[in-house]
Amino acid sequence: MRVFTDFDPSADAKSAGDAAYTTERIRANLSGVATILAIASARGGVGKSIIAVNMAAAFALKGRKVAILDADLNSPSIPFMLGMKAPRHFPMIEGIEPASGPHGLRVISSDIFPGGEPAPITFLGDDGDSVEPVRPPLAEMSYNQALQRILAQSRFGTVDLMIIDLASGLDRLHTIASMVPLDGVLLLSHPSGLDATATRHTLEVAKFKSPVLGIVENMVGFNCDGCRSVRPLFPEGNLSAVARENAVPILARLGFEPRLADSSDRGALFIRDYATTPTGKALSDLAARLETILSARPRAAAPAA
Repeated sequence: MRVFTDFDPSADAKSAGDAAYTTERIRANLSGVATILAIASARGGVGKSIIAVNMAAAFALKGRKVAILDADLNSPSIPFMLGMKAPRHFPMIEGIEPASGPHGLRVISSDIFPGGEPAPITFLGDDGDSVEPVRPPLAEMSYNQALQRILAQSRFGTVDLMIIDLASGLDRLHTIASMVPLDGVLLLSHPSGLDATATRHTLEVAKFKSPVLGIVENMVGFNCDGCRSVRPLFPEGNLSAVARENAVPILARLGFEPRLADSSDRGALFIRDYATTPTGKALSDLAARLETILSARPRAAAPAA
């Protein structure tokens, strides 16, 4: 089990624990990031990380400098989906240097921190003596502190776009919005009634924290070769009603594509390898729509300290 504690053993304990100091460090590290996009979902299993990876690749393939922050600390998946090699063991004293992914992608993930193969993360208490968690793993305060330390010590450099792949849940969106100046949020959802209801609740709260650019409705149906049509996987219309109620556009509707899941399992980029397929074109269109929307928005202000 990897122990998640302060990455900078040489940092002054008082300064490292000071909120104003941490906020200043985060702002400094993000000063070279032109645009920050969070990809979020109310519930898990909707394909959020797959979309995050392919959106990052779409921008990188256009020559943009792109960073990805894998903010799902206990279930990191971004390095695996990008086909990156075994985790690198970084010296933490001078800060965390992003790992280099395909097409120049800069990747920060708990998978690249010391500790060998991916394992559940334990959050230590302030004494740092016991390997037993003082609080349950991923308790809200512990998660917040861990994410703050990552942001405060990661050297993202100069990039055009940083994509943050969040763990599912409204609380994770609320957490990141309080730490970094989000230029936009892209929400992922299934068309099911349960997912639509959860997305409605997320939208009601998220609009007070950060701009929601739109929704991606994933796995809306599958190709039926025998009947030569797309058959729905869920009852239709649930998510459309939620989007209309909140005046948020549905930016893409994606069918179930087995090759998309297979590409992620192989660490390959679907949007590059299957660019001419209907799903490949839909992902490219989504990236183009996001670029248009983001370029038209004023730069987000940093959250208050």
